[in-house]
Amino acid sequence: MALSNPYPYLFNVIVFFLLLITNAKSVFFNFTSFHPNMVDIQFEGDAFPSGNVLQLTKNQADGPLTGSIGRASYNKPVKIWDAGTGKLTDFTTHFSFIMKQLDAQIYGDGISFFIAPFDAKLPQNSSGGYLALFSNDTAFNLSSNQIVAVEFDSFWNEWDPSSDHVGININSIISVTNVTWKSSIKNGSIANAWVSYNSTTQNLSVYLTYTENPKFGGESSLSYIVDLRKLLPERVRFGFSAATGEVIEIHNLLSWSFYSTLVDERNLL
Repeated sequence: MALSNPYPYLFNVIVFFLLLITNAKSVFFNFTSFHPNMVDIQFEGDAFPSGNVLQLTKNQADGPLTGSIGRASYNKPVKIWDAGTGKLTDFTTHFSFIMKQLDAQIYGDGISFFIAPFDAKLPQNSSGGYLALFSNDTAFNLSSNQIVAVEFDSFWNEWDPSSDHVGININSIISVTNVTWKSSIKNGSIANAWVSYNSTTQNLSVYLTYTENPKFGGESSLSYIVDLRKLLPERVRFGFSAATGEVIEIHNLLSWSFYSTLVDERNLL
């Protein structure tokens, strides 16, 4: 009686696992423009794409622009750590934006880049200095929030260090660290920002420049050591928010790219 050959079966098993490895993907995307029928971006509140840019707050001449709030976020969950292994992801994101005053000498309020649970929604009563990140009744309560953000703040509120500043926020509208921002809001210059996270050092860093055709070499304008595992669930939402209050300005996102290293096993099959 002839024995069956085990090699074809073994070969199929090897091929199967090779396909798994091939299909294993980290997260990468690159949006060079924005349009209304994008399925990968979720728009909330007053955020809307127009003329290839993403306007995060109202920008229509036929209506009031005060008290506007908006969010736009990547509409797929991104895994930033693994509960089984404790492994954290590295990530780097680059975005360009314009914040521009209109006719008034006073303007506000700002843009933020945020990381939150995937089911997080645009909070009510989050206009003005709350930057569409926090509702006014929970903005100072650390236990009521679950969010990490980088704020580009152009208006001084009583909890702010200065009128124009960049800050890192953890579960509160009060920044844990900040730096004065030499903004170019008055002339509407293009800002380029990189936000990166090093899983080994747990360093969240921000680099901001108005240089034309900038290149990122790992520089940092601001940084903070934070263990994202202690603040956020495994899978999160990455996005942007902006708000106006009694004073206004334009908040336009021009481009956005993102890369993270941690492979999500949900994407293997």
